[in-house]
Amino acid sequence: MACINKDMILLISPYQNAPFCAAQIQRATHDDVKTVNNIRLALAALRAETFGLVVADENLIESTPGSWDALIQRMESAAPVILDLACLRPEKVAALVLASRNRRVFDYELARQRARFDLESELKSDITGLLIQSELVLKAEGLSATTTERVKAVLETARRLRSRLKGEML
Repeated sequence: MACINKDMILLISPYQNAPFCAAQIQRATHDDVKTVNNIRLALAALRAETFGLVVADENLIESTPGSWDALIQRMESAAPVILDLACLRPEKVAALVLASRNRRVFDYELARQRARFDLESELKSDITGLLIQSELVLKAEGLSATTTERVKAVLETARRLRSRLKGEML
């Protein structure tokens, strides 16, 4: 999933207030919400579509043996949100789902920034190695003109890469 700003949310609840919860969640998150009322339909939905969050009723999970394991296996990258929907007002459900969604977005951005930093560090190290080795080779005696030109081309490419990398970091 390239961007997680707009996700589908799966709401699993057997209660009559599920449509109200779904509407509140959709208003709060601006994400589409699909509602199902049992584990079997939830598993089918998870097979058919990709969801960013799976909001499941705690009582339904506890009363259906093996349902949690089955859901976890199908969720892929979706974040689970387990709530006691029988005890919560739809507004509170929406607030808790929004907080979970915002945390997921924050974690995603943090992981993306860390990966970018790690990649930039590796590239800097490799480019520095290319620059040093190319300069050392050029200082060696007895190189043919062809070899000298090829090493100069490698050196110039490494310098351009270093310059691009510095420019993107600004």
